[in-house]
Amino acid sequence: MSETIPVLPEQLLTPLLDTAGDLLKTLAPADVPPLLRPLAGFDRRGLARGAARQTLLKALESDEPFRARSCERFVGRPEVAALLEQWSTDKAGQLVTEAADRSDLPLLASSLYAAQPEGWEFGLGATVAAFDLYRREQAEADDVKALQTQQASLDEARKRAEVARDTAVAEAVRLDRELKEERRTRRTREEKVEADTAAALTRMQQAEAELGAAKTKAEGAKARSQREAERLRKAEQDVRELKTALAERDRDLAEARTALERAAAPGTGLRYGDLRALADAAELARRLAVGLGGVVEHARRVGGMGEGADDAVAPAPTPPPVPRAPARAPTSRVRVEMPPGMLAESPDAVTHALRSEGVVLVVDGYNVSMEGWSDCTPAVQRDRLMAALAELHLRTKCPITLVFDGDGTTLVNPPRRAGVRIVFSAAGEEADEVVVREIAALPARVPVLAVSSDTWVRTHAEAEGAHVLPSHALLRVLRA
Repeated sequence: MSETIPVLPEQLLTPLLDTAGDLLKTLAPADVPPLLRPLAGFDRRGLARGAARQTLLKALESDEPFRARSCERFVGRPEVAALLEQWSTDKAGQLVTEAADRSDLPLLASSLYAAQPEGWEFGLGATVAAFDLYRREQAEADDVKALQTQQASLDEARKRAEVARDTAVAEAVRLDRELKEERRTRRTREEKVEADTAAALTRMQQAEAELGAAKTKAEGAKARSQREAERLRKAEQDVRELKTALAERDRDLAEARTALERAAAPGTGLRYGDLRALADAAELARRLAVGLGGVVEHARRVGGMGEGADDAVAPAPTPPPVPRAPARAPTSRVRVEMPPGMLAESPDAVTHALRSEGVVLVVDGYNVSMEGWSDCTPAVQRDRLMAALAELHLRTKCPITLVFDGDGTTLVNPPRRAGVRIVFSAAGEEADEVVVREIAALPARVPVLAVSSDTWVRTHAEAEGAHVLPSHALLRVLRA
């Protein structure tokens, strides 16, 4: 053909290219144009891919016999013949508009391109213009849809903020009510502690008086016989021990007084530490009373040594302090930056996070594959997940670690995927532990995005500072 064929978008020639592909499958090997021989074994689906379509279009432009046969077959279709019967240059604008309304511009463009009736160049130009207008309108519609989606996300975030605000207000009301109740009961507890401390002081004074009387009786016993003198020297030693015990009780009482004064100081709120100090003061008062009771009894026995009392009562032992468990220091890791105004598990938010600088993706393999391809064997599940993650790496450039349960055997040819590091657990070890270990092995400056719906993995991965997503969130991204 001598006419100059204009360059058209590939989408407008889709019906003609499909017909050319069907013709290619019917040709004998000797009749296949050299340019199309690499496509001879392709099925209809393979011929519909971008590279195959480009090759078919080049063959239509450069191989006249193949183009003639393809166009002849295409023009013979009933719908094409009917469309060409209606064609005229005067009705070009109307036909283009009607085809655009029916979303049938590719059929009109392919018909004009193949048959080349009078005024076909003008018709193709109008078709291209209408197609460009349609694509711009479609792009604008997509932009509007994206804005509507973003607005919906913002509305959802606002609702969550309002719920959080109402919850905080309710919590503040509850805490205020509890504080008022605590203030009402504080004075009662303070008065009880004061009464217990005063009683302990009274008992201490009585013990001191009785101890003085015991010393007087002990000094009078020195004039007795040698046997009584030996007993008296033993009694003096016991008295010295009692003084030491009394001094310890005096120190305990001083600590109790200090705690009481701190808790009862005007203008101070009774906090947990103050309550603890008051409780300790009460406990000290109780122990002091028990100990001083033993002092009194011992003093009485010392005073009665002249009548043959030989036994001594030891002071009450002080109970050991209760140990406290040390607090564990929290670990820190650079957090994964999720985009504001989006749901954290939405495909757009996950894709944005994967494209963030330095992010590493760690995937619990079978946890994801069994949810995504439950009707397949484990081997097929692995292959599909590995292929999908390799494609995800090409899109996001994010390094990926994929962990599967293993049986302890060494693979002769371990699977490899670009950008995807595949790890199998050892025999007797679950992949869950390997997932958490892989996260812990990364430096704290590396943000980690982990994927698993397993509760144990989620808990331990979050303890290592990772941002954890459920399996279905990653599957939505892989299928987008």
